Amino acid sequence: MDVEEVLTNFEQLESNEPYTTVSDSFKAGFKAKAEAAMASLRPNQDRTQRLYINSSDDSLYLDYGVYSEELEQPLLVGPEKALHYGVLVNTPHGRHLLMVSLLEQSSGDTWGSKCGGKLNMFLPVSLRSSYQPPPPLGACLLSNIVMKNRVIEREEVMEKLDGLVPQDLNDDIFSWFNETHRSVIHSLVDWVLEQETFGSSFSLLVTINERLSKKMFVELVNLVIAGREDTGFVMPSIESYMPEDFFSQEYFAPFYGSEVDEDDLSTEDEDLVEEDNRGRGGRSLPGWPSQEQQTRSPATRSPTTRSPTTRSPTTRRPTTRVASTTSPTRRLANTRAPSTSTAQVWSRSSLDEAEWYFREDPVANSHHTEWHRMSLGGEYFYYMHGQMLARYEGERLSLGLGLTTHFGPSQWNQRISDSYDPRIGGSFRRRPSGRINSGRMRSLVGKIQMSAISNARRGYVRGRDMGIEGLGRRMERGLHNMGHSAISEMSGGRGVMGSSIGAMRDPIFYRWHGFVDSVFKDYKNRLSPYTEEDLGFPGVRVTASVEPQEGESNTFYTYREMATVRLNGLNNAGPGTRTSLQYSRMNHRQFTWNIVVSSDLPSGTPAIVRVFMLPTRGGDNRVTIHMDHFYMDLNPGENRISREELEAPHLSKSRWSLSELQDDLMNGQVDRGQFSWGGCGWPRHLNVPRGTERGMDWTVVVMVSQMLSSDRSRLDGWAANQNMAWSYCGVRYGGVPDSRPLGFPADRNFGSVSDLVGGRSNWAVVPVRIVHG
Repeated sequence: MDVEEVLTNFEQLESNEPYTTVSDSFKAGFKAKAEAAMASLRPNQDRTQRLYINSSDDSLYLDYGVYSEELEQPLLVGPEKALHYGVLVNTPHGRHLLMVSLLEQSSGDTWGSKCGGKLNMFLPVSLRSSYQPPPPLGACLLSNIVMKNRVIEREEVMEKLDGLVPQDLNDDIFSWFNETHRSVIHSLVDWVLEQETFGSSFSLLVTINERLSKKMFVELVNLVIAGREDTGFVMPSIESYMPEDFFSQEYFAPFYGSEVDEDDLSTEDEDLVEEDNRGRGGRSLPGWPSQEQQTRSPATRSPTTRSPTTRSPTTRRPTTRVASTTSPTRRLANTRAPSTSTAQVWSRSSLDEAEWYFREDPVANSHHTEWHRMSLGGEYFYYMHGQMLARYEGERLSLGLGLTTHFGPSQWNQRISDSYDPRIGGSFRRRPSGRINSGRMRSLVGKIQMSAISNARRGYVRGRDMGIEGLGRRMERGLHNMGHSAISEMSGGRGVMGSSIGAMRDPIFYRWHGFVDSVFKDYKNRLSPYTEEDLGFPGVRVTASVEPQEGESNTFYTYREMATVRLNGLNNAGPGTRTSLQYSRMNHRQFTWNIVVSSDLPSGTPAIVRVFMLPTRGGDNRVTIHMDHFYMDLNPGENRISREELEAPHLSKSRWSLSELQDDLMNGQVDRGQFSWGGCGWPRHLNVPRGTERGMDWTVVVMVSQMLSSDRSRLDGWAANQNMAWSYCGVRYGGVPDSRPLGFPADRNFGSVSDLVGGRSNWAVVPVRIVHG
């Protein structure tokens, strides 16, 4: 979609119903950043010539040898290779480095070393706390907060913060499902974005950090970066700097002995490095060369604990936590961190937990929380969660578990027989068996079901679904959020279902979303049927196959692997210590789609290619997984397409850990394309369901469809932007100018595949197998 479409989606979230969404200042920064990114990615004046012309009057270059407002240059300057505040605030990647570094040990003191010991930040006299030590030589002294030529003092900042954040809010686990939390976080974002300079905004964030819970501060920093025109889009994956919320307690046990107390995990000072989805770490795949990463020195750690949320000018004092080797509850396993420790293997034998590798995958859970942070709601809410559910059902069928039983109104008063213990961090609690309080939910369910009926009357018009946007918004902000909260209350309000960070871990998440999706399916099935104009493409013929990197054609190969993650600076470990652990996950061999499209049309025409797959037996259109979606120029004659799996728009293209991103920003190794893309998306290693050891029969369907006339009118603008498109993740090439419903044409029940295809030549049906081993 283009920038205006994204802003339209934000605006559509605002309605007469009370629901807090982004402000005008956020949208303005969001739009300006996207437009600037698109402009910077177009061919322009030679960079070397431009820098030569501007260097003579560039004071930053004269002082430090660094060009102002230029990317792809090192930030480490001088013979000591140090970071200077003046360099950081006057370069785009320098500002970005400062911002993302707030995510490093965010529970610790501001002046603690970051960026491998290269960044130490100290607040100015006007903002510093009484316990901030004197800044050492070479430290970054931050700016004053200045509004209308007046320096804002610390007491004024804290007084306004107390007015924005309810006193008891930090006792809660921050949740995008909670309207009070949404309102507070967006008020804080507006406050930071309204500052007159980057320096003022940054100093404000640093100052208020000590009064906010870690989860709220992390969300605040992420949103401020998204809303600032003068920073980039590229972000570290959240599991890389909040590992305690994405990895079970047993993963950390080898580093602390057999017992781990909650304080060990709640200090949250580990810097975890997640291997990305391109094959680094774990088992090496054919065609995936191993990539040795640079050795980086982690920051010197000074662990602190966050004090209770008492309202006073100084709510957190520095506290050094010293590990005792004789402590009965916490013991370091070794003063030297082991090089590699396997903390968890594929050891769960209970049939009820057989699909745990999907539910508890840290990258999938990271994707879920990143999506809710920047949720465009509406149709995107319906489609994203529907695809997550379909993929989960595919895993269940692979394991012989059958489809999920929906948690609908008929079950709300019945006892939930199972329980779930997430075993993460010190915040979340076990969900016991029992009943939910469904009183408020029952008052809404009839309204949302009637809304599905009434929205269907708006119907399907000229290739566009006119009612899904409103239904999706109403479902998300009302019944959906209420259900998450009601289930979380079974754990005293501290269940993972109350937070987008951990909700996917609980099996009841999929039962609840099964009911939510059934409301959307009821709506979709009330729309008028797709016509021959929608489904056909006269004069076009399609054949297709799937080629794995190794193995038989039309076969996917999945396997279990140990993926490696690295922990930098465990509690009480010495400077420079690097340890690693491994976690179990499902993966598969990469593959290529080979598609041949033959056209008898007399001239070239635009077309959209859609690829989806479903089990040959037993899916009942609840397991239809969308695998790819792309634009093509369809020329007369034979058109051969070879498309790699990772080109699919829904997949995460890269995942940066916090330390990786910091190092590459410091060294000027983030190019403009990388700087303009956030890296979010569905994890590649879960793109194909498990399958079975003997091979599970699935069906791949490739459809080449005509482009809507309304989308054809947008092609010139899309081509002018060199096929660049904007999404909540940033700007990238290869977007699809397509206004048809998300999930088309399988967004409605269709009976069998043969019923849907109807013998049309613009479809290819390919029998495939998924072999696990």
